[in-house]
Order: sequence, then C-alpha cells, then structure tokens
Amino acid sequence: MIWEISVLIASIAVLILVAFLVPSIIQLRRTAIKIENMSEEIDKQLPDILANLREISINLSAILAAGRHQAEALGEAVGQVTGAIDDVMGFRRRVKKQVESPLLKALSSVSGASKALHAFLTVFLSHKDRRKKNAS
Repeated sequence: MIWEISVLIASIAVLILVAFLVPSIIQLRRTAIKIENMSEEIDKQLPDILANLREISINLSAILAAGRHQAEALGEAVGQVTGAIDDVMGFRRRVKKQVESPLLKALSSVSGASKALHAFLTVFLSHKDRRKKNAS
C-alpha cells in the first residue's frame, strides 16, 4: 500500500511538472519559429545589404582618393604661396639695402653739411660781432 501511494505521489508530481513545462515548451517552439523566419528574411536581404556595403566602400574610397588629391594640391599651393612670400621678402630686403644705404649717405651728407653750415655761421657771426665791438 505504501508502494502504491508513493507511485501515486510520483505520478502527480510528474503530471504537475509536465503541466508547468508545456507552456514553456510551446513558447520555446514559437521562439524557434520566429528565429527561423528571421533567418530566412536575413538570407533574402543579405545580398542587397552586401551590395550596398560594397557600393558604400567604393564611394568612400573615391572620396578618400579625391581628398588626398585635394590635400596634395593644397600642399603645392601652400608651397607656391610660401615661395612667393619668400620672393617678396627677398625683394624687400634688396630694395631696403639699395635704398637705405644711399639714403643714409645722403642724410649723413646733409647732416654734415648742416653742422658745417652751423659751425660756419657761428664762427662768422661771432667774428662779425667782434668786429662791431672793436669798431665801436
């Protein structure tokens, strides 16, 4: 009799376990079906996605190549501008050297002449004043 009660309790336990597992098994089956459908959908769309990726990759390569070309052209232009600025600065230095030296010589000549004239007038006027005083 104990044996029969034990089998009955074990049978009820298995029945309860199965009752709780059935919804989980049904949900697991639905999930598997959804995964299968998604896999089929991805298989259908994957070639288009790969084609788009290839096109994007080609376009990106073209953009990068154009950017490199523009950067090289810009580098050359900057080099030319730098060369032009160096030429202008060299020209400025040459003009300064050619104009400054004669101008300084002329200014020093004028300054010397001015000092000489000033000295001459000082001496001349002082001699004239002495003559006037001696004559008086």
